[in-house]
Amino acid sequence: MLKKDGNINCLQTDFEESAKQLTIMKGILPKVSGDRDMLWGRVKQCIEDNMLLSAEVNILKKKMEALEEDLLLKEGQITILKDSLGNKLFDPFAGFPSL
Repeated sequence: MLKKDGNINCLQTDFEESAKQLTIMKGILPKVSGDRDMLWGRVKQCIEDNMLLSAEVNILKKKMEALEEDLLLKEGQITILKDSLGNKLFDPFAGFPSL
C-alpha cells in the first residue's frame, strides 16, 4: 500500500511539474509565434527584393552588351578611318600640304 501511495505521489509531482512547464510554454508561445510571423514577413520582403534586384541585374547586363557592341562599332570606325589615311602620320603642327 505504501508503495502505491509513493507511486501516486511521484505521479502527482510529475503532473504538477508538467503543468508548470505547460503554463510557461503557453506564456512563451505567443512571443515565439510573433517572432515567427515577423521573420516570415522579412523573408517575403527579401524574396521580393531579390526578384527586383535580379530583374535590375538582367537590365544592366543587356545595357552592358549594348555598350560593348557600340564600343566594337566605334573601334571598327576608328580602324577604318586610320586605314583610309593610308598609315600616314598626322602632325597637326605641320600645317596643310601645299597643292
